[in-house]
Amino acid sequence: MKSFQSSIPLFRSIEEYNFRINIPTPRYTDFDVRDFENNMKTVKLKMDPFRIPFFQIALLESGGGRVNSDGKDHNLDNFTLFFNLPGQIIYWDVPQNWKGFYICVDESFYTVRVDGCNRLRDLPYFQAYTPAIRLQKEEAEMILDIMKRMEHEYTHPTPYNKPIVKSYLNNILAFCVQFYHREIADRSKIEKNSSLSERFQELVHNQLSAMVLNISHEPLSVSGCADKLFITPKHLADTIRKDLGMTPTEYINSQLIKEAQKLLRSTGLQIKEIAWQLGFQDVSYFNRLFKKITGVSPAAYRKSR
Repeated sequence: MKSFQSSIPLFRSIEEYNFRINIPTPRYTDFDVRDFENNMKTVKLKMDPFRIPFFQIALLESGGGRVNSDGKDHNLDNFTLFFNLPGQIIYWDVPQNWKGFYICVDESFYTVRVDGCNRLRDLPYFQAYTPAIRLQKEEAEMILDIMKRMEHEYTHPTPYNKPIVKSYLNNILAFCVQFYHREIADRSKIEKNSSLSERFQELVHNQLSAMVLNISHEPLSVSGCADKLFITPKHLADTIRKDLGMTPTEYINSQLIKEAQKLLRSTGLQIKEIAWQLGFQDVSYFNRLFKKITGVSPAAYRKSR
């Protein structure tokens, strides 16, 4: 699959990121913490896709709008914790009613370590795609309180505030490990009790996310999915046809075109870049499949939005 990331701008530092989204310059070159509610007074409410070279943790207390930070959209209200990784493609279209906090951090700021994690990339939620994590109300309020205290230290300089900020960061990173492992365990239980068709749909969803993030260049295929599910393609086809009323190929194609519609609506990517991003080597075939499923061409769909 041809790489398309070179067409997505990379904001080279936290300072450039703040400048591009129209918020004040950070105090430190390798760390920043922000109150969403204050940011929303000046931030650009709609952003074309971009990439960052640092790590982010965000906890949204309330709000709405459209945010995509892992190749798919999230419902990020009601105490949702989410993560952005270096190189990850991000874009958003949000209203001004967001509340919560977020942190930007470079590896150089990470000097108070979480046990067993010598680098930020060693933290499990910073290694690859991590689903957004819905916290319990009391958990979210605790993290929001730490973030609020951190932001106060950050914006009221004293000779001691940097080590205090780092200690707060250490607490948040450690709690996030706990929340992450619980989320993975909960998802494993769900997967264990799920049907073959549910596991197939989840597999397609996860692989699509990996393709959008440029983590995987492996195109979606029925045989590939069957191998990962440890069954034959015929058994997969029989089950999906019975449960979903369509073939596995039809389901995969439908999800690819849904993802293409999201990208056409929300990004400035060229149609050929979207096709390559979704694993289509032949842009003409992508155009034909898109029109077959939606009734219009990709160009006409984008123009109508």
